[in-house]
Amino acid sequence: MLRVIVKSATINPPLSPPPRPCVSVYFRDVKKKTTEGEGNNPTWNETLIWHLWDQPLQDDSFLQVILQDLCSEKKGRFIGLVTILLKPLVIKPRKVLFVKDLTLLNHSMKPTHCTITLNVAQMTSQDIEKTGDGDLLGVTALEAARQKQMAPSYVAHKELSSKPQHFQVQVKVFEARQLMGNNLKPLVKVVIGGHQNHTRTKMGSNPFFNEIFFQNFYEIPAKFFDYSILIQTDIGFIYNSPDHALQRKWLGLCQPNEPHSGVRGYLKVTICALGVGDQAPVDQKLPYDVDDTKIHILKSTIVPVNLAYLQFFIYCAEDLHLKKHHLVSPMLEVELIGEKLKTQVKTQTENPIWNEILTLQIQLPCLSSYIKFRVWDCPKGKFWSEIGTVSLILNQISSTGAEIEGMYSGFLPCFGPSFLTLHGGKKAPFQIQEEGASIPSSVKDGLEYRGRIFLELVTNTKSQPDTRINDLSQEVTSVERHMNRQKYGLCIIFLSCTMMPNFKDLIQFEVSIGHYGNKMDQNYKPLVSTTQYSPVIYDGNVYNYVPWYNTKPVVALTSYWEGVSFRVDCLNLLHFTRDRLKANLDTLKSIRNPRDPALLSQWRKLLRELVEDCKHPLPCMIDQPNATELDRERWQLRCHLLKELAQKAKEVQPRDMVATVEGWLYRLNAVLPEPQVSIPDVMIWLMAKEQRVAYALVPAHAVLFSPTGPLHCGKLCGKIQTLLLQYPEGEGPKDSLPAHLRVCMWLGDVTDSWDLQLLREGEVVVYAETVI
Repeated sequence: MLRVIVKSATINPPLSPPPRPCVSVYFRDVKKKTTEGEGNNPTWNETLIWHLWDQPLQDDSFLQVILQDLCSEKKGRFIGLVTILLKPLVIKPRKVLFVKDLTLLNHSMKPTHCTITLNVAQMTSQDIEKTGDGDLLGVTALEAARQKQMAPSYVAHKELSSKPQHFQVQVKVFEARQLMGNNLKPLVKVVIGGHQNHTRTKMGSNPFFNEIFFQNFYEIPAKFFDYSILIQTDIGFIYNSPDHALQRKWLGLCQPNEPHSGVRGYLKVTICALGVGDQAPVDQKLPYDVDDTKIHILKSTIVPVNLAYLQFFIYCAEDLHLKKHHLVSPMLEVELIGEKLKTQVKTQTENPIWNEILTLQIQLPCLSSYIKFRVWDCPKGKFWSEIGTVSLILNQISSTGAEIEGMYSGFLPCFGPSFLTLHGGKKAPFQIQEEGASIPSSVKDGLEYRGRIFLELVTNTKSQPDTRINDLSQEVTSVERHMNRQKYGLCIIFLSCTMMPNFKDLIQFEVSIGHYGNKMDQNYKPLVSTTQYSPVIYDGNVYNYVPWYNTKPVVALTSYWEGVSFRVDCLNLLHFTRDRLKANLDTLKSIRNPRDPALLSQWRKLLRELVEDCKHPLPCMIDQPNATELDRERWQLRCHLLKELAQKAKEVQPRDMVATVEGWLYRLNAVLPEPQVSIPDVMIWLMAKEQRVAYALVPAHAVLFSPTGPLHCGKLCGKIQTLLLQYPEGEGPKDSLPAHLRVCMWLGDVTDSWDLQLLREGEVVVYAETVI
């Protein structure tokens, strides 16, 4: 951190009437200011702080200090400025730079008779702990409201007109993140100069609003600039900002009566204050933009900052293939809110062993939505190539305690030891997810399997680790039990493929799980992972189909992965509960007449089945030897939620039935994701001319068999299912599907292959031609 102590100043010749001087200090375009002083020889003794984060001082770093008079009776408030070079602190970081009676310059950059005295120094975290000052971080919106933007080449503002003018204020509310509370249904109230507006009510702790509000004024400028907005910032400050706007700023929220309780969440807004002839700045970003690399939070300085340290235990990786006959030299990069840490480069290996600890500092609650992992190939003397990426969604590895009312306090980010699957290459087409959904990995990551990384995440709030990068070799043996493999078998029967375009070449389907089954990967032995080559035939109406008739192709392959049945059993049981509740809700919505006697009958059926499903015990994680801290926390969270839903289903009254059930469904969806299923998804590729043309992705848990019982099996395990293939992003004809595929799939431990009795639901008859 950079600390500036503003001592005093001397204004000569003395100003009359006596001035109200203030000192503004700019460092890296971030402005801090003192309070108002008195007279021509003011004394402040105030401390200003800037975070350096991972950007230390450079030889060309500098401070720009501006002395101004805030007396409203004076038109020109500028007194003088000076630039202070910080190179001495780069040479000697522990040095204190004493600046006494430094001469200020005027508009023409000529010396004046005004001087300023201040001290400049760098601070470490230990220095902060010694001072015990928890109010040194951040920028306050209320403080910013009292500031007027002043460039170094400051020009005095024109005198404000005394005649009324037309103005417009625009406030756009994008989203909120990490809101803390119980069973939240948040909305945002926007008050513009006494006029109140509010957004629609959303659900959850990360709601997305994307709403804009307008308010027109016909006022004298001085009075207009004194109006306030919801965030307690004055319109005059907004109007004097670049483009008369604050664009995409994050506001740190706190309880008005208890600011010392800390930040309770974040709100992203854009605010414009426009006069006649002013153009609102054009925002070319998407409303659902997920770029977390450039975040600036406005918050009150009286709100304490809660710091935490994320420790990433990076053990090893496997299957890091990039090109044929090419050994990679991998390096892992971890990114959070633009800050990046990297492991060492391991040369010429597809299975690197790093055994390193990377430590990142964050503020709680963490504003970022995800943690990004990238593995790079770093050959000497060549450009780096990205092998694969994967994102950890923070909402899936932590909890604010908002899910369970009065029963659960939440937990800090944690993960593993477990594998994370890397992806690269072609990407899935972008789709806007339903409201409340987490950021999908397909938006950021590719479709092709590019290996896995084995890691662990621990959050430390008590003390700062000694270094940012440590060696981990001594702790490897304690996590080896999480890497024990077992043999899995995958079997798929292809029943039909219809609604296809007219492919001129022979086509076939390839099935893979990880690198197993990938016919283009020479590092693995060949498996029966592809169907025979087939032509496509016109169906006599619109589409084409594959003529399999009574000779249905069968694909079977084996692979080796960790035993994750204790996680998947729990996940599939929750999916069964969620799916049945959603089906009952859809039936309830289909009854339009509120006097229909079937309405109450369906309502009672929904409640009865929900209570029944919530009573199914989830597999216990407490005594499971391979369970991680995240497993235990999420198991406790899910158990509490099911218990609460069962209780509410018994007590609820038949009022606002649809809205009530939608709330329950939302909360179930929030606890469903399981980031520690280390088995890659099953990929089915349609291939033509040995090129992958279209794909279907099936989550491994959805087809995984469990000997525990049918409710613990994947909902698609051993059942006929329909897959709609897709083209990768930017490929294929627009707004068209390449194939309508019907298959029957089974995945499980080979010792459970006695259950492999596919097609027990009867024969499938395909009528190729359609007569209209």
